[in-house]
Amino acid sequence: MPTAIIEASSEIDAPPERVWSILVDLASYAEWNPFTPRIDASLRVGEPVVLHVAMTPGKKRLVQREVCTANDASKHELGWGTTMLTPFVLHANRVQRLEPLPGGRTRYYTADAFEGLLVPLVMWLYRSDIQRGFDGVARALKERAERA
Repeated sequence: MPTAIIEASSEIDAPPERVWSILVDLASYAEWNPFTPRIDASLRVGEPVVLHVAMTPGKKRLVQREVCTANDASKHELGWGTTMLTPFVLHANRVQRLEPLPGGRTRYYTADAFEGLLVPLVMWLYRSDIQRGFDGVARALKERAERA
């Protein structure tokens, strides 16, 4: 079965707790998140996550409905995913994770793992937009946390 992973990361001069507080403050995403400026969700595992994604700058946002798959403050891990028809057709799961670094710094890491028959088509259509978006989030989260 075809698979693909798109990932991005940044090293942030701020403690994980500060970065985590920004990551889970969905109401403030419009102030800093260039890729997903709006997310409607409770962030409770198993509940809906509605993403308003700026997939292509200057064009209408894509609305993507997913399900929260992880929200663990102790591990600093947040995730959501979606399945189209069945996992055999397409399944995607995004994780965002914070890792403590020496000196009170943090490594932000995000990855979206795609599996299923439609992966080649999804990668052909969206890989560069998703990569640009993830890189933008990593940079913007770094800037926001370091300004706080």
